[in-house]
Amino acid sequence: MTREKILEKALELFATKGYFNCSMDDISRAVDIKKASIYFYFPGKVSIFQAVFDKILENYEGFINSITVIEDDKSALEILSDIFEKYVKNCINNLEMEFWDRYYYYPPDFFKQDLHNKTFKIEMYFMDRIRKIIETGMQKNEIKKKDPESIATAYYNMMIGLAMGVKFYTVEQIDGVIARCLDVFLAGIRQC
Repeated sequence: MTREKILEKALELFATKGYFNCSMDDISRAVDIKKASIYFYFPGKVSIFQAVFDKILENYEGFINSITVIEDDKSALEILSDIFEKYVKNCINNLEMEFWDRYYYYPPDFFKQDLHNKTFKIEMYFMDRIRKIIETGMQKNEIKKKDPESIATAYYNMMIGLAMGVKFYTVEQIDGVIARCLDVFLAGIRQC
């Protein structure tokens, strides 16, 4: 329980204050435990930071798995629409995604390579699941017979780009933006 509380509060602090502006004292105050007690769970701030990121990756993979299920009663286009909407809406006021965005572009030097490698790996995993949905849609004659990798890449990058910009929209506006993006994209891949 305490380990999870440390990770939860550290996530908040790292996402809002930044790695270098967050101290072990800040974390101990936020968790309401003595600083020495933190060392029972973690050898230092670096290991807390890495554990926070690993927890984010674990949660993210679970989220990917939950939204990329191929459902027999839905067309591939419906599944792609659902994924897009769920993904983008999941990024609204999401502290884990704020953390990831911040440290993907401005990582501490000690963590840069590991973060980029792990991000690339999970990105490829997500795109592979999207590609399989697209291939299923092609087999069912729902999606044009084009390179599924190219379609998956375009879809993924459009989704990620919008997700990174959700902070510029109100919750009410985002539904319209999602609908417009999907209308244009799906019209381009839909088998007539």
